[in-house]
Amino acid sequence: MSENPPNNPPYVLQPKVHWSRATGYLQLGMLEQAKTELGMLPHELPWGKQKRAMRVEISKQEKNWAEMCRLAHGLRMEFPEDAEWWIADAYATRRNQSVELAREILLEALVHHYEDAMIRYNLACYACKLGSLGECLDFLKEAAKRDERYKQMAMEDQDLEGVREALRKMGWGDVIV
Repeated sequence: MSENPPNNPPYVLQPKVHWSRATGYLQLGMLEQAKTELGMLPHELPWGKQKRAMRVEISKQEKNWAEMCRLAHGLRMEFPEDAEWWIADAYATRRNQSVELAREILLEALVHHYEDAMIRYNLACYACKLGSLGECLDFLKEAAKRDERYKQMAMEDQDLEGVREALRKMGWGDVIV
């Protein structure tokens, strides 16, 4: 029998037990313990994908943007049909590299996930940060057309401060979702 790596517990349980423990630790903010439990999961699907997905979230909470970028990019390349990995990759890229590179990721994502409101919303945020206020408003309108909740989110999002007054004039501040 092979020896466990030093950070892993001295026992191996069923994968769903380790997954459940990792999830609980993550919810409690006990990130090191969550990582230890994740280390006990097999690399094969579905556990390998779930493990990497949770590591994306752990990296986000740790503000380890380089690691989040690496993990999210890998998931995006392997599972391009999942819009969430495009968004996670852009989120990490924005913090690790630049808004411009994050925007490029989401513009490519839009080709694959044309109806996704969250991609459009994030593109609006990036456009606003880059000073393209007209483009920002266009993306926001498209996101809100797909999901009304983005109107309220836009009124509270710091990234969209540059278009807040225009949104009020459009009546978005009056929206109750």
